[in-house]
Amino acid sequence: MEIAVGYVCAYLVRKARRAGQQADTEVDRVVDAGMERVHDLVSGAIGEDRALQLAEEQAQTGDVSERTRRRLTDAVDEAAEQDTAFADALRKAVEQVQEAAKASGAMVASGDGIAIGGSTTITAEGGSAAAVRMGDVTLGNPPVPGPPQT
Repeated sequence: MEIAVGYVCAYLVRKARRAGQQADTEVDRVVDAGMERVHDLVSGAIGEDRALQLAEEQAQTGDVSERTRRRLTDAVDEAAEQDTAFADALRKAVEQVQEAAKASGAMVASGDGIAIGGSTTITAEGGSAAAVRMGDVTLGNPPVPGPPQT
């Protein structure tokens, strides 16, 4: 359900940014249509739930808070537990968005996520540090070298 909520939030943010403009490319149209389908399913299932209203309001500023995402996830989980037809339709809609994005090479990220297609290199020089948040990642200093081996 977290993936579905991520798509709903991404859809709301993208919709707010476009301010009614049509998608520029076919890829955007396909991915947007899929995310819109997920949004429509969720909004139809949970109706006027305050979590969805908050997500819509926060999307206007460009991001949906983690707390609102959790509340929305809980509301969607509850709806899915009570309505297996909704749960099945939502699962299929999420799979369709994932397939469309994968087939087109489109990258979709939400929240603090950064979507990167292709290869990425991060370089840190001159005593600086660079990191990408990817779940549990630990950065530290290498061990101090011991005496030379003879």
